[in-house]
Amino acid sequence: MRTPVIPGARFALRIAMVVLSVTFPFGCALLALSYSPPSHIEVAGQTVSVKPVLGQDTSRLLGGALVRPDHAHIDLLDLDVGVDVDADWNRLIPSDKRTRAYLTALWDDPTPQIGRLQQAARRHVVIWSGAGFLAGLLVVVATWSGLAYRRRRLRSYPAEEADVVRRHNRRLRASLAVVAVAGVLAVDVLAVRIYEHQDHHTVISSPVFAGTSLEGTEVNGLAAEVLPFLSILRPRSTFYDTVADNLERALAARPSLKRDGDEVVLVLAEDFEDVNGMARQVGLAADLVDASFLALTGDLTFAGLAVETYIIDTVDYYSDHRPVYFAPGLHDTNVVVEAAAARGWHVADGTTVDVDGLGLLAVPDPRISTVGGFGTGTVLRDPDVDVDRTIADTIDEACAEQPDLVILHDHLLGRPIAEAGCQDVAVLDGRSYRFVGPQEVPVTSTSTTTAETTVEFTGGSTGGHVTTVPDPGSIKNPARFSIITVQPDSSDSSDGPRATYAVVTVQPDATVTVTPEISLDVPYAEFVDSGRTGLTPESDLLQPGRP
Repeated sequence: MRTPVIPGARFALRIAMVVLSVTFPFGCALLALSYSPPSHIEVAGQTVSVKPVLGQDTSRLLGGALVRPDHAHIDLLDLDVGVDVDADWNRLIPSDKRTRAYLTALWDDPTPQIGRLQQAARRHVVIWSGAGFLAGLLVVVATWSGLAYRRRRLRSYPAEEADVVRRHNRRLRASLAVVAVAGVLAVDVLAVRIYEHQDHHTVISSPVFAGTSLEGTEVNGLAAEVLPFLSILRPRSTFYDTVADNLERALAARPSLKRDGDEVVLVLAEDFEDVNGMARQVGLAADLVDASFLALTGDLTFAGLAVETYIIDTVDYYSDHRPVYFAPGLHDTNVVVEAAAARGWHVADGTTVDVDGLGLLAVPDPRISTVGGFGTGTVLRDPDVDVDRTIADTIDEACAEQPDLVILHDHLLGRPIAEAGCQDVAVLDGRSYRFVGPQEVPVTSTSTTTAETTVEFTGGSTGGHVTTVPDPGSIKNPARFSIITVQPDSSDSSDGPRATYAVVTVQPDATVTVTPEISLDVPYAEFVDSGRTGLTPESDLLQPGRP
């Protein structure tokens, strides 16, 4: 006979099981989020841990040494989510004055890194809460599936045998039920406590940060005594904010530069050498003209140290994470190259790729400067590949694949590659303080092409440098980069020029000029001298390029 059941008990038990089954996955999600290990990202070569905290209405750095009011709010749950950030303080603000100088621009514009921290926190919340919910849901599904399977098996037995089995397993079932219910209740109780946790804090802005990138931050403990004396906390400059506003207006006046149809628009820049503010402008310009990609021809940093690699994140943030094709220069050490590759940049390897119907051959400079180790001279990136080998291999690749564009760092290497004449549009290079733009180059090899001339396009310092001395702050000289438009598979001259370029110039007074589109067969100096745009010929057109 069946064991008698108190009337209504079975119904109440089932209701309780349904309620616990519904709440359990959500409880597991809250527990997983609360007890998960922190996520990690790299900022300026430093590993930084990011841990979202439920119920916290601030973000805290280094155990609360710095407290900011930044946090998220989940409207659906009416729940605040703050972030605890931890890092090695000695590496975050190193004692070495020269190394600290490389970080100045990072602290001057921390927005891209704040964005990465926020992204890491969001990803952490989604992944861990999702994993917890899924684990809880699997337990619930497995439990109900097991019960359903047991019922089917018992129904297949004669009634008396089924009753014997039930009575035989009664104590085991009761024990399992008690343990399971206790476990589920424990999870739900902990989840409720986590949900109800409130860590609200009114941030008292420390006056020592007034006028700096940390304005609005509360500083506590030993940090309150140390931070005011660090030279890195200088008043924040609004120079590049003004430049960005002027750039937006200047590009808005040139609507033809925005990508249209099947044309390929690329933003070409090089030689930032830690000028983070100009990396911002290049990224912003790429976003504003809806560029297909960015082509960076080297020297992102000065010393090639991990601490300088935040400039990669700046380009990504302001360009809205557009593709970047990067041809490393002499100052781009393996540390910089690895950081770029880790961010998803397409690092040059000497092979031709297709980009939106455009053949692109990107070539790394075979040399690495030893300035990062405070030495002099250069070493080979690959001991088996020197300058002559690089030139020869690039010409062979270009003549075999006939790319539209070849990009590399040094104009001294770019010239013989251009003279081979195997590229369809131009060789894009740099390593010149002087912005040269397009030059008509005679083709010296009759065996590779029937063309008599080709184009070499040499950019200047986008960081506004005129010497090898690093200066990561506001530019002291005109800084330039280019916007190049190419019509793939359109060689018919009746359709107009296949390729055009426009030059963006940022002046030391924060003014920005953008030329109209210029045919790639018109030299920049000739265009400026013509006075067709009202531009005044800049003095740096006469400055020598780098040897």
